[in-house]
Amino acid sequence: MNAPQNWPPQPGPPGPPGFGQAPQPGYGPPQPGGYGAQPPRKKRTGLIVGLAVGAVVLIVGGVFGVMYMNYTADVGGGPGDEPTEACAISDDLKKQAKVSSFRLAIPPDDGKSGLKHSLCMWEQTKGKDGRDTRTLGIHVYDYRVFSQKKDRNLEQAKSTYASQTAFPMPGDQAKPTDGLGDEALYVVPGPKTDLTDLTLVVRQGEVVYSVQYSGHDKGFFSDSEFPLADAEAVVRKAAEELTKR
Repeated sequence: MNAPQNWPPQPGPPGPPGFGQAPQPGYGPPQPGGYGAQPPRKKRTGLIVGLAVGAVVLIVGGVFGVMYMNYTADVGGGPGDEPTEACAISDDLKKQAKVSSFRLAIPPDDGKSGLKHSLCMWEQTKGKDGRDTRTLGIHVYDYRVFSQKKDRNLEQAKSTYASQTAFPMPGDQAKPTDGLGDEALYVVPGPKTDLTDLTLVVRQGEVVYSVQYSGHDKGFFSDSEFPLADAEAVVRKAAEELTKR
């Protein structure tokens, strides 16, 4: 049916949503810096580098702290036991050798006959003998009551001296010395990188003494040998005191 004339035109059917319509408030094309945009982040490179440097400083400081404590710390233990008569040494020698703690590692046999072998260890007392390690060991091979035949006892002592002065290890050296007992010989082991080690073997009649002195000087980064002449002086003085009894 046709509309009556002179009627105002009627609106047509609505079009698709948004077609020909004005945008609603709050909507429209995205604008720069609109919804969801984040502010630029600050760089943290300086913070990370600072933390890394701090960690390295702490680690290095801790390592050097431990090394310093080890370097300055005294070595040794308690004062030890009362020395036996066969291995007693003078106070002057203890000071020279930096040892004052006695330990009887091998006691002599208490039988009426046979070999009387003992091993005496002079070691360090903590807080008294310093931080450089030193050890003085004394073997005593006493054949005086080995048998009832004195010549046999002497032969046994000579045999022990010969075996003690043999140096089968490559690089070992021997140096005879005068003025000690019936015969005496220094035995120097092959070269070592951080240890001084010297043995003096002395036979006096039917008794053989093997005096060994060893140790090293502490270093901050690594240990080192101490002069061989110092070791020679210590073992010779010890042998002199032992053979004068």
